[in-house]
Amino acid sequence: MNPNIENRIRDRAYYLWENDGRPEGTDKQYWARAERELSEEGELDLSEEDSTVTPIPLQAGLPTL
Repeated sequence: MNPNIENRIRDRAYYLWENDGRPEGTDKQYWARAERELSEEGELDLSEEDSTVTPIPLQAGLPTL
């Protein structure tokens, strides 16, 4: 992941986490929320190349929706 993008996500996640009272054990939830918010605001390109989410491979014979 691009270090600049990672820093923007980290900063947003930290801001959100602090505003919610610093709940323990929620780092992944806040990271995902920060990614989503920045993407929705058009400030972040979450194309497959830069995504932190690993896509699930499709298996032959299963329908794709």
